[in-house]
Amino acid sequence: MDLRQLRYFVAVAEELHFSRAAARLNLAQSALSAQIRALEDEVGGPLLHRSTRRVSLTPAGEVLLSDARELLASAEVALRRARSLALGELGVLRIAALGPAPGGILAPVLDRFGTRHPRVRVEMRTLAFSELVEGLRSGQADIAFLYEPIDEPDLITTSLLTEPRVAVLPASHPLAERDSVTPADLRGETFITHPDSVPLQWRDFWVLVDEIGARPKVSPRTTDTLDEWLHLIGRGVGIDTCPALISRYYSWPEVSFVPLRDAAPAEMVLARRADADERLIREFTELAVEIARTATSNERTPYRPPV
Repeated sequence: MDLRQLRYFVAVAEELHFSRAAARLNLAQSALSAQIRALEDEVGGPLLHRSTRRVSLTPAGEVLLSDARELLASAEVALRRARSLALGELGVLRIAALGPAPGGILAPVLDRFGTRHPRVRVEMRTLAFSELVEGLRSGQADIAFLYEPIDEPDLITTSLLTEPRVAVLPASHPLAERDSVTPADLRGETFITHPDSVPLQWRDFWVLVDEIGARPKVSPRTTDTLDEWLHLIGRGVGIDTCPALISRYYSWPEVSFVPLRDAAPAEMVLARRADADERLIREFTELAVEIARTATSNERTPYRPPV
């Protein structure tokens, strides 16, 4: 058994689909299947139930999935520490976000953190919708800017700020020129949503299930990145909602961002693994909370570092 096989198995176990897992790994499906069979030979029994319609985990597969995630995360941490020492650094902090992290918070946090820890390398990573939570679990990121709702028992979240949501509409939509809209205005619309690997409660929040009172129509076209999401909306495939922050960072002629009234606000949090209690992670979180209390979510005033 090697780490590569474990990574392959985790991808298949999370996607429950060989083609999607192969695409996620940028690997030929035949090569992926061969690696999974080799792993099952070493285990001594099947890890997956396969049929023409679905893939599911065996009891052995369920146990291995939990352990494999922990092993991969530990291996990533060990490699990162060794690499940092080899480069003469005292550590690495990997920060992930779906798209833009708020400059009013991130810029001053990075400035103050860098002043305190000049030999700690900070890496910013942009991950897809389906990668954010698993990126924390796998060690791709130590900490991530996310939006609630998040109900993952192995993650700890720290609230930073709340902000209103906006409706994201094609520029040609009849409501695109409104000063604001309500969930009732959007009842009957088709929404753009995200892959099944993104938690359902998170998807339901953004398509206004609670406000509308039912799950709305969703497009069969799902998306995993902000750019593709905006392209689909601009082409009229569907609509969606998002934090007001996105509207301040993205200007697309084909898309209109309209303030959304009578809907729960978006809450930004910092998330980390429950077992990741390293000093650098704690300190970054504490700095972010401190700055978020004094710096509003108004992104129009750029941060200027002290002279």
